[in-house]
Amino acid sequence: MLLSVCASGSHGNGYILRTNNEILIIECGCKLMDIKKMIDFQVSKISICVVSHEHG
Repeated sequence: MLLSVCASGSHGNGYILRTNNEILIIECGCKLMDIKKMIDFQVSKISICVVSHEHG
């Protein structure tokens, strides 16, 4: 399992948790393209995205 930080701080928070077969996104406080780059554009492996509140 690997935890990566996409963003952290006043501009938003975003975390990506990976296993061999799945990707979990926790919060989405970063740009979509940044997330795609961090997961090597393997969007089909995303199994869940947890968002606790709205991000602007």
